[in-house]
Amino acid sequence: MTLQPDLIDCPAKTLVALSREFTMDTRSDIPSMWMNFWGREWVFDGEEEAAAFGVSYNVRPDGAFSYAIGRHITPTPASLPDGACTVTLSAGRYAVFRNTGPVSELPAYFDAIFTSWLPGSGETQREGAVFERYPYSDDASPERMQYEIWVPLA
Repeated sequence: MTLQPDLIDCPAKTLVALSREFTMDTRSDIPSMWMNFWGREWVFDGEEEAAAFGVSYNVRPDGAFSYAIGRHITPTPASLPDGACTVTLSAGRYAVFRNTGPVSELPAYFDAIFTSWLPGSGETQREGAVFERYPYSDDASPERMQYEIWVPLA
């Protein structure tokens, strides 16, 4: 796990997604939500990226947050499948952490970014969703997952 991000300016993106509420105690249920997402087999014209996104947003002082899983579709479809919503990722500057490894290590990677890297980086997190980007890969497995963590910066 490396804590050396790339700093990237990114345009806004709208995702077609599933969304649920979680707490730090229930975030271990997120993998089952991914299984539900992949089981839906949504098909859209206009998929912008060969990637899936996991988005943490609406973080509240008590630690509860919304989490969405989706794909970047342009233009956003006029009608959405049952259970789907849209989530917008804000335009701006991001710290992008890239990793390949066991997906089970993802929570520890998030914790290291926010307890070690961010406080010592001289950067300030801005308002906006933190998200994961999972590029599609032919050799992906739970033990060798490629992923990126995007942290919005001021």
